[in-house]
Amino acid sequence: MSEENEIEANGHLPTCQPPEIKDFNRAKIRKGLIIFVLLSVGALTAIFLKTHTGDTLKALINFNLGYIAVVLVLSFGDMCMGALRNHIYFRKLYPGIRFMVSFRANLANIFMGAVTPSQSGGGPAQLYIYYRAGVSVGESISVSVLNYLATLIFFIGAAGFSLSVLSDSFSKTMHNLIVFCFIVFAVQFVIFILIILKPDLVVKLATGLAKKLCSWLPRFEDKINRITNRLITEVTAYKDSCKLFVHEHPYVLLLAIFLTCVLYLNKFFLAYFIMLGLGASGHLVQVLCIQALVLFICYFSPSPGASGVAELSIAALMASVMSTDTLGIFTLLQRFFILYIPVILGAIVVFKEAGSSLKKKRSSA
Repeated sequence: MSEENEIEANGHLPTCQPPEIKDFNRAKIRKGLIIFVLLSVGALTAIFLKTHTGDTLKALINFNLGYIAVVLVLSFGDMCMGALRNHIYFRKLYPGIRFMVSFRANLANIFMGAVTPSQSGGGPAQLYIYYRAGVSVGESISVSVLNYLATLIFFIGAAGFSLSVLSDSFSKTMHNLIVFCFIVFAVQFVIFILIILKPDLVVKLATGLAKKLCSWLPRFEDKINRITNRLITEVTAYKDSCKLFVHEHPYVLLLAIFLTCVLYLNKFFLAYFIMLGLGASGHLVQVLCIQALVLFICYFSPSPGASGVAELSIAALMASVMSTDTLGIFTLLQRFFILYIPVILGAIVVFKEAGSSLKKKRSSA
């Protein structure tokens, strides 16, 4: 039985239309991929030029191969954990869904996030993979929002702790940047709590604001209404999903928060073992805190996949615990195992879906 029909056979039918196929436009994907590669290569080149010494190549050659196996396991665990925290929700909503659907959806999310500004394409790609498996788009959105709330909870706690531990380790500019990101996360957290407690108020405010904007900017009325309708849909889905999981399956919500913590700690430990493989010996808690702040800073980066920003942030923050000659190698390996491998696998998933959609469109024409 195909994945597209698997859930329908268990009595569930999609209730919403899927994201448009234009989200998988090959030309736009290639353009985004080129930008992602150019920014990543440019940042890595700048780091290597600034930190290169006669011992840089030696550090790579002497990398402890025993740690490669550990890092590969953690990299695979990262992909599985990202899928699992979605899957625990869908198993309740759609008992017949298979884990591989969530695994493929997670990879598609990572790839499209890496090739679109501010990672904006990741969500629609994930929704589309789930829709192809028979999942309601509205329910997929609610799961994404719930997991995003779990992410906000983790990062506010992790960043607050990390900032207190490393407050004397950074320049004033870097410190101010981290504080700014913390404020952004905190504001978003308050908004999501408001949606839980007063969802109807959020809808009322959004509708009133949209009417005002339409009267001021009539040329953008259609776009304003689309954004408003999307917001109302997400708020409604979030409200319904909260009722379901808070009142009927509250342990799923708690498990998702726990898995989110495990997911990100896995990323941090992966970086730590890369550092050990390079022969460095930084303090574990300090390294984990630095990695938390790296992802914290990069989370809202406007560049595709935080390319450029991520590499420079990693090198700048890890400079306090690693020798200069290993910074470039560490940055490359950290990005390779945490992002580049999932991006490559996600590209296979997305282009396969794009090809399948194109064939289906041609056959129905």
